[in-house]
Amino acid sequence: MAPTAEPSPPPPVKLNSARLRTWRALFANPPRSDIAWDEVTALVRALGGREIHHHQKTTGSRVRFLLGGVKGFFHRPHPENVLGKLCAADVREFLVRAGAAA
Repeated sequence: MAPTAEPSPPPPVKLNSARLRTWRALFANPPRSDIAWDEVTALVRALGGREIHHHQKTTGSRVRFLLGGVKGFFHRPHPENVLGKLCAADVREFLVRAGAAA
């Protein structure tokens, strides 16, 4: 018998259906590898976070987010717009550290 997946923790704010799908995808176990980067950025904004822009020439694909006073540093996926499993796990950990999930 296959193990049952644990339900994702509830988000701290009411999310629309698209953001809620992204939330559940990020908290899936094992981490999923089909989450669009644009959906992650929209989720962070919906949770009250923002992207921190640095006007340096060398920032490249590095992206910084601020949510709940916590900074998260990620590499924007390229050439595709889809997160890998490790990046999805990093985003999930960021959400937990920022207090968005228990």
